[in-house]
Amino acid sequence: MAERNSYKIPPAMGPNTVYETWKNEIAVWRLVTDLEKKRQALAVTLSLTGQARAKALEIDVAELNKDTGMDTLIHALDSLFKKETVDLAYEAYSKFDSFRKSDTMTMTDFIIEYEHRSNQCQRYEMVLPDAILSFKLLDSSNLSQKERQLALTAATDLKFDAMKSALKRIFNDGQGKMDEGATSGITVKQESAYMTRKVDYNKQKPSQGWPPKFNRGTAGSSRGTNPIDKFGRRTKCAICQSIFHWAKDCPHRSDPAPVKLTEGPCDNTPEENCNLTLFTKEHKTDNEIFMTESFGCAVLDTACTRTVCGKKWLDNYIDTLNNKEKALLVTAPSEKGFKFGDGMQVHSFQNSIIPAQIGTTTCKIDTEVVDVDIPLLLSKISLKRAGTVLDLNNDKAVMFNKPVQLDFTSSGHYCLNIRRTTPVEHVPESEVLLVNENMNEADQKKVLVKLHRQFGHASAERLKRLLESAGTHNQEIFKTLVGVVESCETCLKYKKQSPRPVVGFPLATVG
Repeated sequence: MAERNSYKIPPAMGPNTVYETWKNEIAVWRLVTDLEKKRQALAVTLSLTGQARAKALEIDVAELNKDTGMDTLIHALDSLFKKETVDLAYEAYSKFDSFRKSDTMTMTDFIIEYEHRSNQCQRYEMVLPDAILSFKLLDSSNLSQKERQLALTAATDLKFDAMKSALKRIFNDGQGKMDEGATSGITVKQESAYMTRKVDYNKQKPSQGWPPKFNRGTAGSSRGTNPIDKFGRRTKCAICQSIFHWAKDCPHRSDPAPVKLTEGPCDNTPEENCNLTLFTKEHKTDNEIFMTESFGCAVLDTACTRTVCGKKWLDNYIDTLNNKEKALLVTAPSEKGFKFGDGMQVHSFQNSIIPAQIGTTTCKIDTEVVDVDIPLLLSKISLKRAGTVLDLNNDKAVMFNKPVQLDFTSSGHYCLNIRRTTPVEHVPESEVLLVNENMNEADQKKVLVKLHRQFGHASAERLKRLLESAGTHNQEIFKTLVGVVESCETCLKYKKQSPRPVVGFPLATVG
């Protein structure tokens, strides 16, 4: 396990690797590697090829073998590969604007690539309105006019997440295309289907009567309908749905022609085939759809004991951050155990603290990272720290004392956008309920007062357990906490009275 998490080999820069992407990978690698700082530049130099390696070898080895060696190496490579910001922004826009879904691309893969290119544009402050993003997604999806109208009908509003969810629900087969025979939004259940044909019963002989009587074969049973089942319904033939015989006696059992269904008297129209459409192509799993919907979002999971996310989700989220936000990332090795719905135990390999925005409040989210395809799952403890109040009737929530809009995944989970897409309200970290030893006593007391009030004037013992579960073990903080609880006016006012004895001492008597 230790060898797997050492990350001593830096990311390689191949001939088709984008230089800016490689720099981002190197920045992440430097945060998780066990190599000393002065050896990192040497390791990266040995991993380079071609012109990059030649440029790196021009630097003196003594300069590379320093704590600032990586800065020296990156500066040298920038002079060779780095493009101007305007050029990079135009390149990101061109790739996004010209992107179209190909016939061989699945709808899920198309949406993932579309979001990736949109995020690249946002890195250069090119943010499109939600309605424009959703309409451009629809136009780029290579759909017919009828299919586009169907997607617009399925979308609940003019938001990008709603359009993305509608496309995945409708076009979720192997090629991301709906069969041409499907002309309505009716969900088709995947089950066996038969080709049928109309039967003109006006041509039945009068002597046969109605309904037509079928030959019961060799069963030799008497006339009458089939018996009823345990639910009180008449049992039917599994082949033609008749109530006058079962499948073993069905006259169509060995008939090579399509099965006939009784439709009742009809006009004298020629026989025609009525084909039932059946979707049998392989489609994306629910977990893949869930992952695609949750990129850049946190799923509210009150059953989760600790906030956790998958490596794929974290890599996608880091890719949306700018350089200033990436500098706020903090990572450390970790090995926490988790058990998911399939019963298999998984251990995390990393702990990360990532910058985020919930509503208009900036915050940091402490999460474990596992090598499993799952989104960011906000635990019950994290939701409590944010003072979360769920309004299930209106699908809204209150976090950090401010209303927050919740979104849905196609599986029905509540999810919350944590990307910085709205004006940011900068608040001190104490407002995010972060208590640490670096604070002075006044700041610690301010945060502890807020914790005490936010959790309904909880006792000092309960708040101590909460802080310990969050990783705080400073005894000075606990002493301050006891003082805050004991001096709370509300708690003193409504404090339970001490029990008094039922009887007292006898009064003094004169002897």
